[in-house]
Amino acid sequence: TAAAVEGAAAAGVAAATGHTGGGGDGRGGRLAAWQAPRTFSASSSSSSQAPTTPSEASALKWVPQGAAAAAAAAPSFADGPAASFAAARRRAPAGDGGGGGAGAAAGRGGRAKLKAKEAERLSEEVEDIVASRSACPELVERRDVFVREFRRRLEPELPGSRLVPFGSAASGLWMADSDLDLSVELPSAAGRIEGKRTLKHVGAIIHRLTGDRPEPRLRARIPILRWEPERPDVPCCDVSVNNSLAVANSQLVASYVAADPRVRPLVVTLKAWARARGINDRSQGTLSSFAITLMALSLLQRQHLLPSLQELAHVRGEPAKDVFDCDCRFCDDQIAIAEAIGSLRESRGGSQGDNIGALLHAFFKYYGADYRGGVISIRGDEDILRGGAGLAAGDGGGVDDVGQPRWGGAGPSAGASANSSRFFFVENPFQPGLDVANVEVGQMARIRDELRKAHRHLGQGRPLADLVTARHDRPFASAAAEADMSGEGVGLGSGRSPETTSFAQGGGKK
Repeated sequence: TAAAVEGAAAAGVAAATGHTGGGGDGRGGRLAAWQAPRTFSASSSSSSQAPTTPSEASALKWVPQGAAAAAAAAPSFADGPAASFAAARRRAPAGDGGGGGAGAAAGRGGRAKLKAKEAERLSEEVEDIVASRSACPELVERRDVFVREFRRRLEPELPGSRLVPFGSAASGLWMADSDLDLSVELPSAAGRIEGKRTLKHVGAIIHRLTGDRPEPRLRARIPILRWEPERPDVPCCDVSVNNSLAVANSQLVASYVAADPRVRPLVVTLKAWARARGINDRSQGTLSSFAITLMALSLLQRQHLLPSLQELAHVRGEPAKDVFDCDCRFCDDQIAIAEAIGSLRESRGGSQGDNIGALLHAFFKYYGADYRGGVISIRGDEDILRGGAGLAAGDGGGVDDVGQPRWGGAGPSAGASANSSRFFFVENPFQPGLDVANVEVGQMARIRDELRKAHRHLGQGRPLADLVTARHDRPFASAAAEADMSGEGVGLGSGRSPETTSFAQGGGKK
């Protein structure tokens, strides 16, 4: 369960740091310091706005105090959905190129399905890996205090702005070695030019408050400010402007994570595997973390374990939520989701479905052997999403013409039809027809080969740890920085500002 994983993570934070060392950039030492138990000390503030709590007043002036601080409970993250849903199912979407089956898998050296004891053993291995990599409650607490203090300092400097976390920190997939993605939501900074100007202003503010020199990467598809604080006990941040669609996607993923306790360990393990095999870097033409997450969610929908939350919102008649001309509505109502879960569970005879070990093996089998190309999507029935006749008026869900519950239909989107022959085309949930994977043609065979190797490896009963042991010692790419890591090299002044405050104590970057 999620509670067991959290508890194991808190007890094994030393193991977590053991997974994050390495690299010639000193990142291992930074992570070890960032993960060490600490408490807060009082310090002065140059801002006229009083902090909410004493700990927020000194959010980044941390001093080691042993293990006592580790007992702090992690608060809920204010900017993400906090609903806790039961497990859900839905019928498989069409148009994603499924095919092959057990014979295809067996022909490539893998087995179609694990035996019950094998799946249970693999589930235990997954739990151990997730526990060793998860952030302890004290680490999550320090992250949240950091965000609140940064927001308190930044928003008065940019009137009308709102600092919003997204990515893994908002979706519930944040790990001990994860960076922090932040979007400065500022309506007046519409357009790319204004967005870049705002990023430069944010960089100047950070430099004045901390002495750090964030690196502008303004030529990226989504311009960002890469901030690696001088203090090793502060998380590295990627700051963007008006990245509202990314925020919406993170909230959608958070609802799926909350809907089924198998989602988080499955995605965390898959990202650890992809990173270890060197195929988790969009800038190199391999799979982004977001693409891996959507692939996992799509598989769970194919396995009838998750509904389409977007489709469910349309069925319920929820109003549209416009973000940059995209309808970003999805259902996060616990009662409605519970009703959908009940309908889907009844359709499969009341079964709870496979355990996490069996699902991990099924992921490698499907994408390594059965998948034949086409769009991978979690959107649901496009007839319903387009307001068509997918449901009759007053139909509270019901079943379709083959007796499957209508909580995630199979109608292809226009983007799916146009890209039906593409391989590893992972569709953006809120932008149909947009591929969030963008896997290079030259990398497709390599990715497929790694999937097949993993399927064969687990089918032979070999340890999961062998698959997640790093072959390529590199950090996870953040959601904002994955598109293009080229920077424009715009400076933010020289020397250390005399206005440096307790917001971050440490030498400025030279």
